[in-house]
Amino acid sequence: MKRRDGKSGKAAKAAAENDGGGGGFWALVKVLILLLAVGALVVNLWVVQHLRKNFADTHAALRSGDENGGGGGEEDVPGDATAHFDGQRSFDSMRVMDVLSLLEKSERDIKPPSTTQKVVAVGIKFILKRDYDIWDYTFHRANHEIVQTTKQDLQAGKFSDWTVMKCLDLFDGKSHCIEPADLPGLKRYQRVSRLYGLRKTLWNKDRFCDTMATAVRGFPIEREFVFPCWVLPADYQYLITETRTIYVNSSFILKPTDRGEGNGIIVMDNWMQLVHWKDKFPESDEIVVQTYLPNPFLINERKWDMRTYVLCTSVSPLRIYMYRDGLVRFASSKYEKDAKAGGKATSFLTNTSVNKKAGVAVEDLTWPFPQVYTYLKGSGIDPDLLWERIERAVVQMMLSAEPAFVKQFKKLQNDFTCVNCYQLLGVDVIVDDDLTPRIIEVNGEPSMQQSGEAHSQYDFTKRSMTRDLVHILYSRDSFARALAKDLTELELSGYQIGYQSIGCSTTDDICLRPMDLEYLLESKKEQQNIGGFRRMYPHHKGDYYTDFVNHLETKFPYGSLTGTFKIHKFVTALELVSAVKSHNHQLDAVYKPGVSEEP
Repeated sequence: MKRRDGKSGKAAKAAAENDGGGGGFWALVKVLILLLAVGALVVNLWVVQHLRKNFADTHAALRSGDENGGGGGEEDVPGDATAHFDGQRSFDSMRVMDVLSLLEKSERDIKPPSTTQKVVAVGIKFILKRDYDIWDYTFHRANHEIVQTTKQDLQAGKFSDWTVMKCLDLFDGKSHCIEPADLPGLKRYQRVSRLYGLRKTLWNKDRFCDTMATAVRGFPIEREFVFPCWVLPADYQYLITETRTIYVNSSFILKPTDRGEGNGIIVMDNWMQLVHWKDKFPESDEIVVQTYLPNPFLINERKWDMRTYVLCTSVSPLRIYMYRDGLVRFASSKYEKDAKAGGKATSFLTNTSVNKKAGVAVEDLTWPFPQVYTYLKGSGIDPDLLWERIERAVVQMMLSAEPAFVKQFKKLQNDFTCVNCYQLLGVDVIVDDDLTPRIIEVNGEPSMQQSGEAHSQYDFTKRSMTRDLVHILYSRDSFARALAKDLTELELSGYQIGYQSIGCSTTDDICLRPMDLEYLLESKKEQQNIGGFRRMYPHHKGDYYTDFVNHLETKFPYGSLTGTFKIHKFVTALELVSAVKSHNHQLDAVYKPGVSEEP
């Protein structure tokens, strides 16, 4: 009788005997498998030790933050959190899946319901006329819908399904786009291109002066990143006292706070002339006074400054990027070093609007960044060092403003953090002959008007930048799994991470709130869609700004340590985790995509 496999009983018996004869071979295979498993365990333990070594310093910085706070709020973790680095948290696949589920839920909350963004452009007429075309071009090119409308139409219920508000305005209080009181009620996935409070912190010349003076007071700055400044008439007595002693050999530049494009700016050669400042301005004018840079870095004997483009996607905690290209603006006349009152306006002012009047072509008044980079390198100067210093100055400026922003947020609503807000800023920087950059001022609505000239480098820069901005903000790719893996690796390195939605303990180093998870998800998404932007903060070197952050923590409003700066330190640690390629096969298995993720 034949078996179903076609073998006779005799043949089957012979085959069985042959199989039995190979028992030694299979035993050897089992031993090899066991050895491989032990080897994998040893590799995993090495990775854990490697991660612990890499993150020990950052962990110490994290622990130096607010001991009571979690992600932000002293109520997050009861009792006093204590250091818990000497024992590793064991790998728990159930916990990992709980964290992943939590992140996927947060990601669904912040994602728009459709792949096509519905954009409303609203604001004041002359800004709409100036800038609408480039945003219309950019959003349509990215397959999004954009329509120009009014605040009144939106309040009447038109276009109620918008996901992006492109606010083209000069205000953030009495806004032509959206009432500040309506910001806390926005759906989480809606985005508004307006940082609430920017006018009262950085955008106005006088508020910029106040914000910087308050933030840096008491901190030993290695390199001055802003000019000492005073606001007249309010600071007149301070001005005279300090200029007679500290700045006795300085000249001063005076700027009306309510004018732009170089209008009304004058230079005074010494502090004694400041006594007569009222003779130079209408009685109602408010004036910002700054020390005048005596040794500007010159290119072809001309003074210049830089318009950098800075994208702020989160204020508290801070998250900012700088675009790879920008505009360098030149004075049209040669610089006159010893000229009285600064000399001709066209030699000490770099405003294009002023220098065009001298009959110089715009292309001769502006350079793109790569041209300056090439010039510096050809002159034996390290351009990378200059760019690093510029980035550091901008980050210090934005970090300095965070406590002032939080103060404005709390006036609107106690737990408001402007999570729906972002803004593209024009930050103007001037460089001295020692390669020290100083920030002159911040423009909250930099012009996106195009020249229309064929092969215009400036037009190309603006189109590229707006394209990359749309991509970095509105990508719908999923990064929940990648972030969950980073968080788990950080825990395996020794951090104790609690999650408010799952449960926190007194031994946790940090307790992450839902809003903190949203911050981390958006940070991960932006980093993966960065295009021509470069992330300046959180910084890839980890604790690059730790000393300054610790100082600023004392400047928070209402005398409370809200825990916000602890998130700064935590994100810094997470940045280091992301930079280390994982060899942990357990984690790879857990995070290997199974069911297809939401598009």
